[in-house]
Amino acid sequence: MRRVMLVVGLAAAIGCGGISKETYGAKEAEAAKYKQQATQLESQVKSLDQQNATLQQQNARLQQQASAAQTQLDATTTKLNEQTAETAELRERTKKINEQLLFKENSSKLSPESKRALDVVAAAIAQLKDKAVLVAGFTDDTEGGKGATSKRWQLSTARAMEVAKYLAGRGIDPKHIGVAGFGAGRPVAPNDSLANKALNRRAEIALTPQHLEMGTVEVSPPTVKPKSK
Repeated sequence: MRRVMLVVGLAAAIGCGGISKETYGAKEAEAAKYKQQATQLESQVKSLDQQNATLQQQNARLQQQASAAQTQLDATTTKLNEQTAETAELRERTKKINEQLLFKENSSKLSPESKRALDVVAAAIAQLKDKAVLVAGFTDDTEGGKGATSKRWQLSTARAMEVAKYLAGRGIDPKHIGVAGFGAGRPVAPNDSLANKALNRRAEIALTPQHLEMGTVEVSPPTVKPKSK
């Protein structure tokens, strides 16, 4: 429209003798230049619109992916919280049961009370697919005789084995059960009375990851110095 008006105006001006042909040609060239610039701008605007539409589509896809990822994260977090709560509850229950896994002096035989307690914990542990069981046995400081450290190791290990065998008989996979004997080490009470000694004649159950990797200790070989002559 601008170009038409410009041409008409120029034609009127030429017709009236107010403008030369050279000026008219220059104005016509200027009008053509403006038209070309307008066409280029329209093309740029169209390209930007297309880019904007593409970006909006990409943004919509990213929002969908983010929403799906958040949903999965929420579900995983909920599951982990449930597992953590179950594990915490089982640990508390195991702690109470450990208080009942006591033995008579110089004996590794399970009492009826211990067996009933193990029935409860075995049913709970059997439902955990990612846990293993470590059973540790202990003695007081006089079982087996004074200074009989090796006998107390044997007795504490025998106690742990009795608990492990009982758990295996109640459905716990033996591959996921380990035993350890600590002798008179790690007492829960001072060995200064008969009541306290009875508390130390015990077994304890601990839950561990199924694929627990035991650490190793590197010890340098001792340096042997030759005797001086």
